Amino acid sequence: MGDEVKIGAMISATNKTKIQAAIDVLSELISTGGMIDPEKTIVTFGGEVKALGEGKLGGYLVRFTTDRDPDLTGDFFTASTNYGEHKSTPVMYQHGMDSKLKARVIGSGTLTRDNVGVWIEAQLSMRDEYEKAIYEMAQAGKLGWSSGTASHLVEREPQGKSYRITAWPLGLDASLTPTPAESRNSAVTLKSLIIGKPEEPDGALDTASKTIEPTLLKEGKVMPEFTEEQLEAFATKAATKAIEEYKRAEPATVTAGANVTVVKDAADQPFKSMREFYGAVKNSAMYPGSSDVRLLPLKATGMSEGVPADGGYLIPPSYASGILKNMWGGGQILPRVSNDPVTGNSMTYNLVDETSRVAGSRWGGIRGYWLSEGGTLTASKPTFRQWEAKLKKLGALVYATDEQLEDTANLESFITSTVPEELRFLAEDAIFEGDGVGKPWGIIAAPALVSFARVDANKVQHDDVMKMWARRKVGGSYVWLVNQDVTPQLDQMYITSGIESRFVDYDAEGVLRMKGAPVIETEYNATLGTLGDIVLADLNQYKLITKGGVRAESSIHVQFTTDEMTYRFIYRCDGHPLWASAVTPFHGSNTVSPFVALTAAS
Repeated sequence: MGDEVKIGAMISATNKTKIQAAIDVLSELISTGGMIDPEKTIVTFGGEVKALGEGKLGGYLVRFTTDRDPDLTGDFFTASTNYGEHKSTPVMYQHGMDSKLKARVIGSGTLTRDNVGVWIEAQLSMRDEYEKAIYEMAQAGKLGWSSGTASHLVEREPQGKSYRITAWPLGLDASLTPTPAESRNSAVTLKSLIIGKPEEPDGALDTASKTIEPTLLKEGKVMPEFTEEQLEAFATKAATKAIEEYKRAEPATVTAGANVTVVKDAADQPFKSMREFYGAVKNSAMYPGSSDVRLLPLKATGMSEGVPADGGYLIPPSYASGILKNMWGGGQILPRVSNDPVTGNSMTYNLVDETSRVAGSRWGGIRGYWLSEGGTLTASKPTFRQWEAKLKKLGALVYATDEQLEDTANLESFITSTVPEELRFLAEDAIFEGDGVGKPWGIIAAPALVSFARVDANKVQHDDVMKMWARRKVGGSYVWLVNQDVTPQLDQMYITSGIESRFVDYDAEGVLRMKGAPVIETEYNATLGTLGDIVLADLNQYKLITKGGVRAESSIHVQFTTDEMTYRFIYRCDGHPLWASAVTPFHGSNTVSPFVALTAAS
């Protein structure tokens, strides 16, 4: 669309312009008159309002669900969500977005929890005809509960194909709202909800210019529909104000003309977060006529409807909604390594330089003595080494057309769950076999690895396993990482070993264990008969640094001309075994290490 867009002759041309006009008017009202900032407030629907008599209302402010029944944005609440410490909350109408009532507190409510959700019981003040009209709406079953909280306090974590909301502090705002089209829990920005259906009075653009009449409240209507003339006046006023402000900031870029000029069209503005993007997608699904201009359509290079292999076959109703993907056994290594989050881009570790446990070498050179009375001490000192971990970057890029996003159920949650899994896979593979060049230094490539020849080529036998166990550093929390080709070899040991001498066994949960350490099959291990097909590892002796989790961002600009949304995912980490080399034990000639493997077949 470019940096400048003339809208003087386009004010009434499309719903896009109407919606943006309403947003601009809201921005002006926010700056002048007591309204909640819709950009910084997240809201969710609870249950219907139950009239309890004498101005009292009840109902569920939040309902508990599971990852099998999330809302349209893929979010869900549980009993373990952090709802804060507040036991009471102010009650408002429409989150303070009504131009007549504004942010007036119309009552107060108490909060309690049960097995279904967070229950609210409120007493309305019933001070005037407006508040009485709201109560009559509740009696008629036309209102639902909706809670609001500050966006920076909301926290989520992935669970299954959805996201569990782990923090949703209550006590900021419990609102009475007209029953929404999508009545399940829906955690979205308030901005995405105040843009309703332009075609229908019940979901009008917003309460931007007129007051709510009590008669309209009784009928369950939020706001009369804006006329074309009102919309044009609103948009012109908002655009003119924007230009005046822009002239003061950068007068050289504004040109004179008969038409009003808006610098930096709304469709050119990136989404501030994935959360805002999902809110816009949800609003588009609920009210197609009022889609966010950044989602509206404009030869595709990524996923599209036209090519089945690129995602066209995912569109219902020809097939069941939702997407099935192969689930591989990832996530077995990252939770077991020692992880240090960093605030900068690196971390320096001071480590004891110890290569032997014989006298005079422990702790890098500390030595103690048995002394007779009056004996003379001999000085000793430790030696140290340093290791600097510096963040490396993993990334992934995905394109999807707007049509694909609109027509494929759960595509957003599929992308945001699958791509982080791919990054996790690469990170774990690097921890196992990375060469340290642009990625972490893996266990197999590290000097600390102890390896020796197996008894028989292309096999893992009883003697191999026993020798591996004997070469471990004593103490620690060990696991056996194996390629699945190795498992039949271990099962054969289980079958042929006697009960009294069995060191390979299955526990009550069906987990195969050797010497008590669990056997974990991974894709990272090499195939049978090669170095790395079976590894004994104490993963606590591997140090990983990370910069938060996977950072997900979206943009309409990268492929703007092909009408595609771009998703970018970044994960930053680095890692290295804490041991610089294998160590000679106090007694014995064979070196030991927290990482032991068999060499390739000869």
